[in-house]
Amino acid sequence: MNKGRLYALLGGIFGLVGSILLVVTVWVVVSTVSFLSSAERLDGKVVELTEQTSSSSGSNGSGTAWYPTVEFTVDGETYSFQSSQGSNPPAYEVGDTVEVAYDPDDPNDARLASVGAAYFVPLITGGLGIVFTPIGVTLFVKGRRILAQRAWLRRNGREIWAEIAHIGLEFNIRVNGRHPYVVHATWHDDQSGRTYTATSDYVRRDPGPGLRGQTHVRVLYDPADPDRNLLELGTRPT
Repeated sequence: MNKGRLYALLGGIFGLVGSILLVVTVWVVVSTVSFLSSAERLDGKVVELTEQTSSSSGSNGSGTAWYPTVEFTVDGETYSFQSSQGSNPPAYEVGDTVEVAYDPDDPNDARLASVGAAYFVPLITGGLGIVFTPIGVTLFVKGRRILAQRAWLRRNGREIWAEIAHIGLEFNIRVNGRHPYVVHATWHDDQSGRTYTATSDYVRRDPGPGLRGQTHVRVLYDPADPDRNLLELGTRPT
């Protein structure tokens, strides 16, 4: 797989997810501030703790959380709601008194009034958005730079047939859950006295059989900076 396209694709995905999370965060914060600014407040009581286990918890119970059910009374009528925020260990005990914020026009619309409970969701989505967005931008910019460099090398690069030094798996990355193959080739530059290495794009299947009997591969490099190079598989010396 073309490295530039891979980085650009990953960057686009991370950037899109991060942007969506930030938009969701802004929407939730605005909605929460609007609700709390017009809500009435009173004390409620935790009457039940409901245990919920996520399907990804496995056998160690790491996905288990306890969600409090809170009752409160408005004008002699009792209302209750289950908080959308659970925790492990439980943040409350049955019988605890908690502050409740509710819509005076519809007391069934109620939630815990504490800052931590009210803004728990936007803290999570905002934090993830702040992490994902710059990662996405960085990967996307890197991918575009690689693509631009490849295009420049195809137009202006100096050709050399470098010796195949290694064919193997690239264990530092996974593509579709599998480690891709890469080809490394080296050549010696008499002018600088240095040996340079070029690395191929990621290859899904072992390229060894296709290179059987071939000891050299085509490399295009920048004469001013041979570390900027492009190893092209699929061509053979004439």
